[in-house]
Amino acid sequence: MAIFLASTKSISRGSGQSAVASASYRAGEKLEDERYGKTHDYSKRSGVMSADIILPSALADAGVTIDRSDLWNKAESAEKRKDARVAREWLVNLPHELSEQDRKDIAHRFAQELADRYDTIADCAIHKPTQREIERGADPRNFHAHIMFTTRKAVIGNNNEIVLTDKADIELSDTKRRQLGFEIERVNEELGEIRQLWEKITNEKLAEHKHDLIDCRSYADQGKDIEPQLKMGSVATKLERDAYEKAKQEALDNEQEFTGIAPVTIRGEINAMIAERNSLVLEASNKIIFERENSERINRTQRIVDENTDRASNTESIIDRISRTLGESTGRVKDTESIIERTQRVIDANADRVRDAKSANEWAAERCKNLPKATNGAIKAIERTLQRIDENAVRSKNTVSAINGTSEINDNRKQRAEQASSWIDHNSKRAANSKSEASRVNNSIAERAKPAPSPFDDEYERAFHERKRQIDQKTRDAARYASEAEQNTRRIKADTLDKKKVLAYRLLTRNHDSKRLRKGRNDKSEHYPEKFDYRQIAILNEFAHSLGIHTIEKEYLEKHELVVDMLSLEVMQNNLAAINILVDNQKERSHHQTVTADFYDFIDKVDKQRAEQVEQYQTRLGRNDTSRVTATIMTAQPYLVALTKYANNSEKTDENRALAEQHINRTIRLTVKQYEVAYKGLDTLMNHDSVQKHVRELGDSLGRFTTDYAEKISGDDLRSINNGLKVLDREIDTSNVNDNRDNPSLGF
Repeated sequence: MAIFLASTKSISRGSGQSAVASASYRAGEKLEDERYGKTHDYSKRSGVMSADIILPSALADAGVTIDRSDLWNKAESAEKRKDARVAREWLVNLPHELSEQDRKDIAHRFAQELADRYDTIADCAIHKPTQREIERGADPRNFHAHIMFTTRKAVIGNNNEIVLTDKADIELSDTKRRQLGFEIERVNEELGEIRQLWEKITNEKLAEHKHDLIDCRSYADQGKDIEPQLKMGSVATKLERDAYEKAKQEALDNEQEFTGIAPVTIRGEINAMIAERNSLVLEASNKIIFERENSERINRTQRIVDENTDRASNTESIIDRISRTLGESTGRVKDTESIIERTQRVIDANADRVRDAKSANEWAAERCKNLPKATNGAIKAIERTLQRIDENAVRSKNTVSAINGTSEINDNRKQRAEQASSWIDHNSKRAANSKSEASRVNNSIAERAKPAPSPFDDEYERAFHERKRQIDQKTRDAARYASEAEQNTRRIKADTLDKKKVLAYRLLTRNHDSKRLRKGRNDKSEHYPEKFDYRQIAILNEFAHSLGIHTIEKEYLEKHELVVDMLSLEVMQNNLAAINILVDNQKERSHHQTVTADFYDFIDKVDKQRAEQVEQYQTRLGRNDTSRVTATIMTAQPYLVALTKYANNSEKTDENRALAEQHINRTIRLTVKQYEVAYKGLDTLMNHDSVQKHVRELGDSLGRFTTDYAEKISGDDLRSINNGLKVLDREIDTSNVNDNRDNPSLGF
């Protein structure tokens, strides 16, 4: 999420600054400083992405130009006072969500708007963090622009050169602005408008790419209860930085895992606790907006997470099902091959039959060539025989008549005549039968002479080839399905392995500064959404411990495959909380925020009530750091009572009750440190009455605090309190405390 930063400051001689030196450093160039007779060479400086001179539109349209050295030497020579302001600088944060060109466009547009508004010349240098800065802990997304403006208006002189004349309107005092009748009389109000201008220009570009927008209002104006941190100072800051570098170097020398160190100064500890408290407040304050704008995204994300979980749980069953399918497909292929072999044998047998039928047809045709001639001859012979038989019959009849008419014929002749008549009748029947048989034989021969029908006519052949085509198609389909199933199985296994490798790498590198929020650096999830937050790191560390990953990070990176093998399906299913963090920590954080929304609503309410009570107590005690810390201590006990009541409420979810318990322990630790700071701060109070007033309030609250939470206050906590009590030259005896004063109520 982009953050808002648009601050301005003056570059003045009274602070020992030079416009030429400042421009040289920001642009990364070598410039000659004519006023001081020096050469400023920052040409080897890294991190400068671009540096451009931006003229007012009127001068740019006129075609005049000016280089960087000439511009800032003119700015120096135009001022005569020894404490004069020689330039004004605006520092703006460039959203990392935008592309390099988009960042440059909005920076130049902002510079052009101000240059046209005040007739000044801008020098816009865009920077990014260097690799060395990133190694020291800088945010790699810290793109920003330094935009220097001349404090005087620019016009075209007689020689077509740029001349700096009167002071720009933004540089005039409030008194001068009132005298001249400016609509906006106060400079601070106009600076606020410029901040709004930067918000408008940036949000237009962010909205164009559908990114979250920035807000130029303060946290107070946004209604967010953000507690200010104590001022560290240069000495404390150096102590913290030196301790961090020393601890990091020692871990490196000893080949140990470096996860950061706690602050080494009291103010650093207080600020770290305040930062953590502010982080909770911001999360609670942003929750409503987050839910309204992202409810649909959360639901869609949850569905995706559920689907991925289902896919992970069903991977084994999918593989088994695919294996069974492959087995069935292999069986089908074998059956198809058997069918093809049988079909081929049938084809070969039919081909043999066709060849035999063709040979028989040829033999029959050859034999039947002369049958018609032979048949005709036989018929003619039969007809001649019949004719002779008819003639004999006539003669026989005549003979019988003669015999019957002659009485002298003896019995023997009569008997022979009867036999001859019988023989004639028999021959007549045989002749008739012969004619019928000849006709039958002739028809049979003619029928047999026809060509034999082929079993492979066109229709049969088409049916055969169609069946063969279907069998071939099914065979190809089965083979293709088996190949696709095998490829899908390999792809699933490869994808699963790749995802396991990514998860293993993220688990191994979880404690790297670039992967997690750094303790003591005031890191927040809203500023580094891609990093693991403190809660997520605790879950991942516990998961790593369960896998037996105890050695330093370097050794396991060399044995990355061993960690991949540990991430079996059963292990991932039993540790879904850690796996969801490794898969997408931002989605897991969003889901966690949704689940724990009730606690954040509660903490937001009690924090606001506590802040109001702190304000009332501080009004009575005084307006200084010691009074503010003391007022915060006075509200600690009722605050803890409300948290304890919430933690013991059985109607709340386990997650919310656990958060309340963690917040109780954190508040106790913070209150202990606040006692130490408050007692040590008594030396800074101005009068005796104020000291006594603070001592009474601290003493009364300390008695109740150490009594009610004796079980949760450690020996180190008591030593911290006693360290603060040394200011009063007395130590607290937790066995005999004053608990007669009524507890103040915040109405929780």
